[in-house]
Amino acid sequence: MMIENAVAVVGMSCRFPGAADTAEFWANLRAGRDTISRFTDRELRAAGVDPRADGSGRVPAGGTVPGGETFDWRYFGYSLGEAATIDPQQRVFLECSAAALDDAGIDPHCYKGWIGVFAGCDLASWELDIDAADPTGQIIGREKDFLATRVAYKLGLRGPAITLQTACSTSLVAVHEARLKLLGHECDVALAGGVSLRLPQTGGYRYTEGGILSPDGHCRPFDAAAAGTVPSGGVGVVVLRRLEDALADGDRITAVLRGAAVNNDGADKPGYTTPSIWGQRDVIRFAHQDAGVEPGEIGYVEAHGTGTRVGDPIEIAALTAAFGDDAGTCRLGAVKSNIGHTGAAAGVAGLIKTVLQLTHGELVPTAHFRQANPEIRLESTPFRICRDHEPWRSEGPRLAGVSSFGIGGTNAHVVLQEAPAVRRGAQPDRPRIFPVSAADPDALARLRTALAGRVTDEADAPPLGDVAFTLTEGRRTLPHRLAVLAEDRAGLAAALRDGTGAQATDEPGAILAFPGQGVLHQGAGRAADLLLPEFRTSFDEISELVAGRFGVDLGALLAGSAPLTDTVFAQLAQFALGYALGAQVRAWGVRPVAMIGNSVGEYVAAALAGVWELPDALSVIHGRGRAMRAAPHGRMLAIPRRHADLCEGLEGVTVAVDAPHQLVLSGPVERIEALHESWRARGVSGKLLETAHAFHSPLMDRAADELREAVAAVPARPPRVPFVSNLTGTWVGDDQVGDPDYWTAHLLGTVRLTEGLAAVLSRDDADLLIELGPGSSTIRAARRHALWNERRTALPSLGRSADTERADVLRLTAGLWERGAEVGLAALLDPEGRRCALPAYPFAPLRCDR
Repeated sequence: MMIENAVAVVGMSCRFPGAADTAEFWANLRAGRDTISRFTDRELRAAGVDPRADGSGRVPAGGTVPGGETFDWRYFGYSLGEAATIDPQQRVFLECSAAALDDAGIDPHCYKGWIGVFAGCDLASWELDIDAADPTGQIIGREKDFLATRVAYKLGLRGPAITLQTACSTSLVAVHEARLKLLGHECDVALAGGVSLRLPQTGGYRYTEGGILSPDGHCRPFDAAAAGTVPSGGVGVVVLRRLEDALADGDRITAVLRGAAVNNDGADKPGYTTPSIWGQRDVIRFAHQDAGVEPGEIGYVEAHGTGTRVGDPIEIAALTAAFGDDAGTCRLGAVKSNIGHTGAAAGVAGLIKTVLQLTHGELVPTAHFRQANPEIRLESTPFRICRDHEPWRSEGPRLAGVSSFGIGGTNAHVVLQEAPAVRRGAQPDRPRIFPVSAADPDALARLRTALAGRVTDEADAPPLGDVAFTLTEGRRTLPHRLAVLAEDRAGLAAALRDGTGAQATDEPGAILAFPGQGVLHQGAGRAADLLLPEFRTSFDEISELVAGRFGVDLGALLAGSAPLTDTVFAQLAQFALGYALGAQVRAWGVRPVAMIGNSVGEYVAAALAGVWELPDALSVIHGRGRAMRAAPHGRMLAIPRRHADLCEGLEGVTVAVDAPHQLVLSGPVERIEALHESWRARGVSGKLLETAHAFHSPLMDRAADELREAVAAVPARPPRVPFVSNLTGTWVGDDQVGDPDYWTAHLLGTVRLTEGLAAVLSRDDADLLIELGPGSSTIRAARRHALWNERRTALPSLGRSADTERADVLRLTAGLWERGAEVGLAALLDPEGRRCALPAYPFAPLRCDR
């Protein structure tokens, strides 16, 4: 049953003392650790504090924010000088906001809806220099007003961007405001949180008798020894969506925000800074009403819990007034016992702690709690302080409250419920693409390592379909890329650890290669037809033309019932596959700098280069196939090139293809088969090709005349992309492409593949070779060529069989995405894929001191 006016928590990020992320934060909470740091005299002096200056009043303790002194200014497009003028609070909040969106699996640069940001911070770390050359830049860098809008600008968020300030309750009020904007449809996703950070972090604080600060650097909420709070730093951000949208889009929901309320104490209290029982009571009651829950349903409350002599008794009295006197029915905890008072981030710290408890179904201990403060009379309240790490038992959905109260009287309370259970079907094992990208090679290496550990985490590894979905749909695409093809966890982890990836370019250049006849197999193109939209469109167009004009059914190729030995069908099918694949890679933004085809593959290159319009190219191919089918039968035999001496002086046999790794002989059936048997007896490993004719031999003489007529009947234009001539092994000239005699000589002469590869491999404007068609015969030849080197990459497309074609198509897609092609990876995702928790972007710890 859908909860009305509910908002889902779909992502979180935090940095609190002793915890650089939510995983470390949870580990500390489960262990009941106090993560406040203790500073040495040396650290105090480095912070500009004389340990003896305050006498016994200096407390060498405080909460420090991991990474508070660093900022990955390069990632966010700042110069070092600009970064140095930005308040550290704004810097860490920007990084934390990006990490929270990573955790939510939302790429703000691609998200079509409006994303809002609601946040607040504490005082800046330095005073404004009014005599500075650029005071406006300093103001924008340090003032609170610009916290939310800086995030909106750098992350491209177009929803409301509101910085708000209510002292200690700031970040929980931000959550409330974000919820209202979501329910009012003013945004579709909302970031909410807060930050408190002052540099240097190691100066400790000054204790004053009778004040709110602890004399010993420990915060003990509700304990008899409670004597004050500990100033600390921290940053936390949650990502929120309307519950129905989160469920519909497959978001990873960690908790549901059922209700919330914000109020102010007004004047009903002794002083401006004193909390009010009635103000706190009312905000809790209003939140319960907003959530539609009874107090008795709440199983846990995360208290404001400052650990002060005044604050704790007032808070317990307010809670009791709101809940009633049903003793011992609700657990109570306070995160300040672990991390101190994180100022503007205090509310979101309690919220994140509570969400983690709901997610794990566990309650964590309240650090330092030994004996209840007698002034709170705990035994007469509904509450029991969490002392130990224990299971959170509940007869119904777990419900919790979170309080945060600010100096000045602005109170906030929210009601959370555990996430709804989502039924999932099993995900099939099959090859998937896992795209990873970063702004620089070092960050890519760190991210690869982190992801490898995550996918092999035996305790909590997400389904691989969800991993692929999240990496594809939920992460920003950056220049340094690695796209891994894997079908199991071990293979994925190994490829992530071992991979290096590539740097993307705006318009990746490539050499396109097209194989010759004889490589077709049943079902060729089936996976491409399913996975590649532009291939499907182009292949369907060709199939319709071929069926209407020549009565040939190319659909039989995909169906696995093709007459592969019919040279008319085979050549039309070979052309259709290569042409459609060429259309696909061009649609992805790949720029062909040169092309090379083997035999009929040169016709594909010519058509893609614009020599013929598509219908005219099909007429030429059909005419060529008919002419060759009428020629006398023959055979073709491939042998390793090292046996080239055997081919000298063979009567009636010609070298049809001259490749770096092999020679292909062509001739009469009896002659070729006899040579095959004779050489096999001598240990020569030859292979008879699956053809019924002897291509590129004198047996094609009669076919040449009919081909001449077919070429002469269609107009030709100079090629727009250079391609290599099989006949000469050099670049085809503008005057050759429309000359029927060129194409008849091409039919009869040797395919000079070795020389042709030398021409394309001599170019310095592309290091990528893509073979568009079944198999990888051209790639194998190129890799054996003297001009091949390790900086080059070769990608096949359709593979050698229908069984492996899906993996080959995905491998091509992945390889081109790495190099910057506009590949639509989302179309390849499992329909059942959902967002999952993966490591956030590893920001570089760059110093940017003033």
